[in-house]
Amino acid sequence: MAGPYYNKGIKYTVATDANLASLEVALDLDMRTGTLLGETGWLSGNAGGTYPGGASGLAAFTASNSDGNAAGSLRMISLNLGAVTAAAVTITLSSGADTGSGQIDDGTPLTKIVTIVGQSGGMAATISDTLELTLAVGSAGTVTFLVL
Repeated sequence: MAGPYYNKGIKYTVATDANLASLEVALDLDMRTGTLLGETGWLSGNAGGTYPGGASGLAAFTASNSDGNAAGSLRMISLNLGAVTAAAVTITLSSGADTGSGQIDDGTPLTKIVTIVGQSGGMAATISDTLELTLAVGSAGTVTFLVL
């Protein structure tokens, strides 16, 4: 299976000898506070708009491009996986984006996989390292986990 795969600033690297037919990010739920990855509305600086309370002191206040995105926080991710054989598959997560395809990399570092929330299909998932999942994929299935 070719790779790596990218989604919302996360790079998914599958071992080159992995017996995996497919990997699809079914859900990447950003649970941070502040600006969501991929949201660009904050860049306008409230152009032409007004802030609640619109007193003259607030009228001069606008967001600026140097305000930056929110810091990273908890994310819930679900991966749909297609099996080839029941051999163990290792998927490593890291920060990054395929900028050639227009994806956004906000540079938020990943710290660790917190826990595996659930799994379906003929699959057994374990956290094998700080940012590694080891999956025994017997048939197509889904694994859901939390990552910081």
